[in-house]
Amino acid sequence: MSVVGLVPLRAGGKRVGLIDGLDKERAIIGRHPLLAYTIRHALDSNVFDNVVAITASEQHAALAESYGAMSVRRPDYTTRDGSPDIEWLRWYLEKYQEEYGRYTAFAILRVTSPFRSADTIIRAWDKFRYTPGAQSLRAVRRVTEHPGKMWVIRHGRMLPLLPMGPAAQPWHSSPTQDIFDCYIQTAGLEFAWTETVLETKTIAGSVVLPWVLEGPEALDINTRDDWYEAVALVEAGLVELPVSLK
Repeated sequence: MSVVGLVPLRAGGKRVGLIDGLDKERAIIGRHPLLAYTIRHALDSNVFDNVVAITASEQHAALAESYGAMSVRRPDYTTRDGSPDIEWLRWYLEKYQEEYGRYTAFAILRVTSPFRSADTIIRAWDKFRYTPGAQSLRAVRRVTEHPGKMWVIRHGRMLPLLPMGPAAQPWHSSPTQDIFDCYIQTAGLEFAWTETVLETKTIAGSVVLPWVLEGPEALDINTRDDWYEAVALVEAGLVELPVSLK
């Protein structure tokens, strides 16, 4: 069984913006660029036959390689705003299967979730590969704002986003702790079988296992405030750094 860890690097994020003139992937957090945390955690896990950065520039490729990853340059059509991950993923799995042999499984590890640990990667992989019938596994965290209490506005009126709650005690008027558990996906990790992608033309298939992350491991860097939180966690020594970066 062969497994590849894929680290997508597009350098097109706009919500965080440039940090000291650098895109977030190359911006320094602690003493290393953000992308180093994900690459080194993946390598330290020893789960993967290869850890490959899917890059959009020579700068990203060189930096990823300096931290131990292989790199391949992704096609331009996969770097457009709004380009779905399935574009570069199918391209990679189909293009490189002749060179490396078809990988049995893959993980997508995004640099915007820098604190998912090597141990978490190992345990998630074990859950995925030993669960019969699973097509994929995806990291999630509990929501902080429950969709049962969300509304949309139509023609000047408020309507509950989820109208199927009990009539006597609708979700929007219930204590949050009494409503059903709800989770949101994170950038932490995704595992899937290669056949799932090539046969269903989707990343996840229809049988998706949850992997619940908590605390700093569940942090996604999607905004400037998220970036400042990540920096503060590193500076305060509150996160597990990759062994090879300590």
